[in-house]
Amino acid sequence: MVHAHGVRRRVHVGDLRPGDHACLLFTSDEERASVLRDFVLGGLDADDKILYLTAEPAPPGPDALLRRCRPAGVPAVPAGRLEVVALAEFLTAEGRFEPAAVLARLRTAADRSQAEGRRALRVAGDLCADGVPDLQRLLEYEALLDGEFGSGRALAVCQYDLRRCGPGAPDALESAHAGSVEADPLVRTADLVVVRTYRPQGLRIEGVVDAGAHPRLRDALRSVAAVREDVRLEMSRVEFLDLAGLRLLMTFARARAARHCTVELTGLLPHLLHVITMIGWDRTPGLRLGAAAHAC
Repeated sequence: MVHAHGVRRRVHVGDLRPGDHACLLFTSDEERASVLRDFVLGGLDADDKILYLTAEPAPPGPDALLRRCRPAGVPAVPAGRLEVVALAEFLTAEGRFEPAAVLARLRTAADRSQAEGRRALRVAGDLCADGVPDLQRLLEYEALLDGEFGSGRALAVCQYDLRRCGPGAPDALESAHAGSVEADPLVRTADLVVVRTYRPQGLRIEGVVDAGAHPRLRDALRSVAAVREDVRLEMSRVEFLDLAGLRLLMTFARARAARHCTVELTGLLPHLLHVITMIGWDRTPGLRLGAAAHAC
């Protein structure tokens, strides 16, 4: 089933459940690696069977794929828990992608997963490569998958590299999924959630930033300190931000200025914008107030 409403639901990878069929439209290898890491390691923790479909000419083995997800101190993958399958297996002699062949393989894997007593089959599909496959075939594949995954025996994240997509493809691929995924939060407490973002580079901050949250916010800011381009902090869901929390942001902005980069604050509540301008922090080196803030 193609969802006419397009993507409306954004889900952290760790919150996916059997029956979910979501997409990741990415523009950087860093973003894809981050989501793949959470997806694979989460599947091992949840006792799922994992099937990774890849268009890479030389697909990695299970141990090599796991090392990509967790480079240091990686144990061997438990036998049969992680399988890497080359997309080339589902091409005709003429190079035509066959969605029905992929679906048959997934059904077999789901049956095996169930027979082994696993919670579910977890499928990650990296289906973009030069010339493989065309958009119409991809949409046919997604429609078949959507009908199959409603049974709850499996869950899937379909990954698409926007750098390889033609005009119109991103919207069409989004509309073929009920939700999109993002990496698990850097911070998740009862009052504060901080998520790494990649388009643009930065963080999304949600909830309450008070004295107890300062160490967590500081650590989250450090996670993007080495980014070599401008950083955006999306703050439209910040309910409360104390003065010390604002100072943390100003300190971060000055550090960005030393790297000849900026930090943009977007979605600030009107009273926070007022405090920043009243104190004169709007002139902080490296700080930029986004358009949403100016519109308040």
